[in-house]
Amino acid sequence: MQRVGVIGLGVMGLPIARNLMERGFEVIGYRRSGSPALAESGGKVASSPAEVADAADVLLSIVPDADAVADVVGGPRGTLTTLRPGTVHLEMSTIDVGRKRELRDAVARQGGDLLDCPISGGPGLVSARRATTFASGEEASVDRVRPVLDAISGPWVYTGAFGTGARMKYIANLLLAVHTVAAAEAMELARRGGLDLELVQRTLDDSIGSSAIWRQRGPVMRARAWSPAPGPITTLHPILEQIAGSADEVGLDTPVFASAKAVFDRALASGWGDLDIACVFDQIAGASPPSDEPGDGPSQREENK
Repeated sequence: MQRVGVIGLGVMGLPIARNLMERGFEVIGYRRSGSPALAESGGKVASSPAEVADAADVLLSIVPDADAVADVVGGPRGTLTTLRPGTVHLEMSTIDVGRKRELRDAVARQGGDLLDCPISGGPGLVSARRATTFASGEEASVDRVRPVLDAISGPWVYTGAFGTGARMKYIANLLLAVHTVAAAEAMELARRGGLDLELVQRTLDDSIGSSAIWRQRGPVMRARAWSPAPGPITTLHPILEQIAGSADEVGLDTPVFASAKAVFDRALASGWGDLDIACVFDQIAGASPPSDEPGDGPSQREENK
């Protein structure tokens, strides 16, 4: 039985850890604020990333930003201090590819291999095993951790050389942003036209113009159920910035994406960041942000990314 070290036991890491345990893996995990939920689920809680690396056969990290990833790997109690040669590290955070490549090189100097493996799908999809992992890097290393990838959550795909996983995630989130704004515009046009919004939703769910976002976030828009947020703007927005940078790198003009990003830019600047991405429906309608109190409305349990 392999022991998998999971670093970052938040809304994504914890269901990933539980999926691994359900598939027969031992899990040792670390979270800066602690994770009694992991222990309650049958995992072992470590005191640092270094302790995780010392005990695990395979490493997995999913943390909020590039600085957090750098600390996990290269910090004073990071994985590099105890990394065993031959260890494969699945790095699942969505951060700049250049920063992640620097960490891969540092891991390689210690005899390990860090793979770029972002995941497309939030907590609800992870738990339901319907999220998709984009694995990229050395194919031999990917082959070695296939059972772990199988257990993480739902399908996964090998996208090729290191960094192509992140670029695949960019494409997925470009579509997410555009479809969310398009769905919000369509729903608001229907509302102003005096149509029954439930009828509009039901009629168009299976139409040629529909999308997964229309089906998943349309009910959230109709109910204005922005909180608790399964997919807050603060989670999506850094990825939108990375997408814009990636498009600039290859010299691609993205007028549709740029327009959608501008809507999310305004929503974030207006203090809507902690609300679900579907709240751009109100942003487009010119409404004020709703209360962020629990019970503000029913939450949509499906996730975007």
